[in-house]
Amino acid sequence: MTTRAKSFLALLLSALLPGLGQIYNHEQKKGWVILACCAVLGFAAYRLSGFNAVSVALALLLIWLSAMVDAYKVARSAGHAAEFYYAKSYVVAMLLLVGPLALPLLWRSPNFSSAARWVWTVIVVGAVLMFVVTPYLLQSLLV
Repeated sequence: MTTRAKSFLALLLSALLPGLGQIYNHEQKKGWVILACCAVLGFAAYRLSGFNAVSVALALLLIWLSAMVDAYKVARSAGHAAEFYYAKSYVVAMLLLVGPLALPLLWRSPNFSSAARWVWTVIVVGAVLMFVVTPYLLQSLLV
């Protein structure tokens, strides 16, 4: 099978089920993590309502699309992690889009200094904590 055919097969598998393209590319850990994250987000989108459900569904869509692109590009580069994956612009975009789910990508990227990794980690964890705590603070202020 040609590299081009393998790339499209990885893309198709990842489109059918998030993480399946990564498993096909022999990246089992990454594939199972993507699948688990998408399953949790899918369940949360189903159980939540209103703006929360829309936000979770958008996060699910972004992870799913990112998994498809990743499966395609890794298969295209003959199984080696593609260079774009560790580029600063891609890592920062993923940190802003999916938050803590992108922290392993940040810590594996050779393009960030140790200080920059810690700064980004503090920013992402702080933002997540802010989003988790804000509804409780608002509820206590309004009651």
